[in-house]
Amino acid sequence: MAGTITALNGSATITRSARKFDATYSAPVDVADQLDTSPTGRLTVTLTDNSQLEMTESSTLLISENLLNPNGTRARTSIALLGGLVRSLVRVTAGTPPNYEVHTPNAVASARGTTYDTYYTNNTSRPGFSNCKEFTDVLDYDGVVVVSSLANPSSPAVELHSGQKTTVPCGLALLPASSLAAIGTGTAAGGLSTAAITAASMGSFAIIAGGVVGGYAAAGGLSSSSGTPAPAAAPLKPSTPTM
Repeated sequence: MAGTITALNGSATITRSARKFDATYSAPVDVADQLDTSPTGRLTVTLTDNSQLEMTESSTLLISENLLNPNGTRARTSIALLGGLVRSLVRVTAGTPPNYEVHTPNAVASARGTTYDTYYTNNTSRPGFSNCKEFTDVLDYDGVVVVSSLANPSSPAVELHSGQKTTVPCGLALLPASSLAAIGTGTAAGGLSTAAITAASMGSFAIIAGGVVGGYAAAGGLSSSSGTPAPAAAPLKPSTPTM
């Protein structure tokens, strides 16, 4: 077992050995499971080392690998994000190289202990990229994340520190690290909705008011209508188990 679903809002599914079934609160999640959230669904998976994955709406990920050391600490975890947005709250493993990775079809973001968002889309046009519709965005709220291109291995990796972001467009060079503050997002648990991440990545200050990823309110976001601080949204709470 790789982990357990510890929070669920709306609906989601698990695909295991070609069989798809509804995700439920407290359900086990295994290596090779594919998780899909509905357009209104969000869920949290707590892994066996107590790291957490928080998926927002319309997202798909695969648990590729989850290995533990004999003492129960993480040896290696690899997640494949096939679409949408996932927040990783990675438990620190002291004295080890980065051993937690989120892969998208064109990038990989690796960390040892941090909180960061990874967003992948392959059907979106953005200004300045006329021939590219595939983007991976990584937003680092705490700790260090190393982002590299799978589509263009010769492109230098970008190291993010707390409060920074980068984008991997198609097989092009990674964008330099830039400040999250420049797009109106906070650095302390400043989770955003999928729509807000898209707007922010395009350089827009129109952050969705009260946007949420995995139950974190957008911190310091700007309202799309007034330019005032966005109101805090309610946290994602564990669903009540069905009896």
